[in-house]
Amino acid sequence: MAVGSVRGPARALLVPVQAEGHFKPFLQLMRRLAKSRISFTVLCNQERCDELSRFKADGQFGDLEVDFMPLFRDLSKLTPPSPFPHMLDDWKHRSKEIDPSRFACMITDMFTYFVHDDAVKWGIPKYTFISSGCYTGLYLIQADKIVEEGWLFSNLDKRHQSITLPGLELFSPLQLPRTTLKIEQIIQELAVALRKSDGLLFNSFEAFDKEPLEIMTRQPEITQFPGKANPKLFAIGPLVSLPLSSENLHGLASKPGDNSREIIDWLDGQRKSSVLFISLGSVRPLPETGAIAFAEALEQTGVPFFWVLRLPPGHSVEEYLPPGFEARTKMQGIVWTHWVPQEQLLQHPSIGGFLSHCGWNSLMEAISAGVPIAACPMYAEQGLNAKQIVDVLQIALEIKYKEDYFDFDSKTVAVAIDTLMDEHKGAKIRQNVLNMQTAIFEAVAEGGTSYRSFEDFISLISNHKTDT
Repeated sequence: MAVGSVRGPARALLVPVQAEGHFKPFLQLMRRLAKSRISFTVLCNQERCDELSRFKADGQFGDLEVDFMPLFRDLSKLTPPSPFPHMLDDWKHRSKEIDPSRFACMITDMFTYFVHDDAVKWGIPKYTFISSGCYTGLYLIQADKIVEEGWLFSNLDKRHQSITLPGLELFSPLQLPRTTLKIEQIIQELAVALRKSDGLLFNSFEAFDKEPLEIMTRQPEITQFPGKANPKLFAIGPLVSLPLSSENLHGLASKPGDNSREIIDWLDGQRKSSVLFISLGSVRPLPETGAIAFAEALEQTGVPFFWVLRLPPGHSVEEYLPPGFEARTKMQGIVWTHWVPQEQLLQHPSIGGFLSHCGWNSLMEAISAGVPIAACPMYAEQGLNAKQIVDVLQIALEIKYKEDYFDFDSKTVAVAIDTLMDEHKGAKIRQNVLNMQTAIFEAVAEGGTSYRSFEDFISLISNHKTDT
C-alpha cells in the first residue's frame, strides 16, 4: 500500500523504560491512547510484555490491535550504574526486526534517547514522553550546557550559585541530579535527542508548571536544534488515577494476594487527617542515618504514622532502627517493609500528611489526594521537584539538610512533621494543596488544559501517514 493510505486507527511504536517510576505513567499513557483509538506496539522486556498481555486480556486496551515485543533484557540483567548502555546494545542488535512501515509515529521515554536516529532514518516522527515535570524537562534539554558550564554538585565553586541557564535560575547545583557527571555522555546525547524531537509530552499540567511552560514558549531557542523545527509542547498530565470511593478503597485491600487489609483496618481506626504517611520510593533504601533521624522525630512528636521502610538486603527493622523503637511506638504507628498500593492509600481519610522523597509520581498522587507534603529528596530530579513544591507552589514543607541529602538531625525532622500535621501551623499549606487538587481535576476534565492538550496531540499523530 502506498504511503498516505491509512486503514483503521493510527498506530504508534512505543518505547518505554522498564523502571517502575517511568513505566507506571507510560502505562497510563497507553490506556489514554487506546481510549483515543490509537493502536500501538510496545517494545519492552519479557516481564513487562507479560504484564501488558494480562492487561490486554482484561480489556484495558479495548478492542484495539495492540502487541508487545520483548526487545530489551530483563531489569535483573541490567547492571549499575546505568541500564542505558545495555538497552542501547539491545536496540542496535534487534531494531532491524522492526517494520517501520507499520507506524505513524514513535513515542519514547525520555531515557530511550538512542532511538532517535532510527526514527529519522525510517521517516517517522518521534515524540518524547517526559515522565516528570517541566523543570526537569528544562534541565534535561539543557543538560549538555549544564555539563559544559560546570553546573554540577561536584563543582564547589558553583555548588551554591543560582544556575544562569534559561528557566533554571530558581535552582543551584544542590538540587540537580548527582549522577549528571557520571553519565556525562549519555546526558549530553539525551539533551540533543530531546531538542530534535517532534514533540515533548509532559506528565504535568499547566496550573502546576505554568512558569516553565511559558519560558519554553517565550524562549524557543531553549528547545531549538539547528535545522530542525522546535518540538511541540504538550502538558497532558498528571497520568495518575483519580481518587477512589471509600468502597473501592476497601475493595482494593480484599483482592486475592493483597496484604493491605491490615493497613486499611489500622487506618480506619485513626482520626481524620491525623496520620503521617512516610514513603521514600521503591528504588533505594533509606540511609541508616535518615532512618534513625525519622524514628527519633516520630517519637518526639507522637504523631500517628504509617511508615513504608525499604531496607538494604540482609537487614531487619530491629537492627536498622533505634533499639526498642517498634515496641515503644506500637500504639502510635506501623513500620511496613512490603510493597503497598501507595496511590490508593494516600486517598484514605485518615492520611493527613506525606513525608516523601519527591519522586514525581508520588507528588502527583499526593496532590491528587489533597495531601500536603514534607519534602525529603534523595536522588535524581527530586531536588528540583522539592524546590518547586516548597518555594514556588507552597504545597510542601522542606526537611532542611545542611549540604547533602540526609545531612540533618531528628530535631529538624520533628519540626517539619509537627508543622505539617498541626491543624493551625500547616493550615496554609493544606489549603494550597487542596487548591492544587482542584486544579488537577479541572485540568483532566473534559475541556480542561490537559484534556485539550492530549486531544491536540491525538489529532496531530492521527494525521501522520503510514504504509499499511
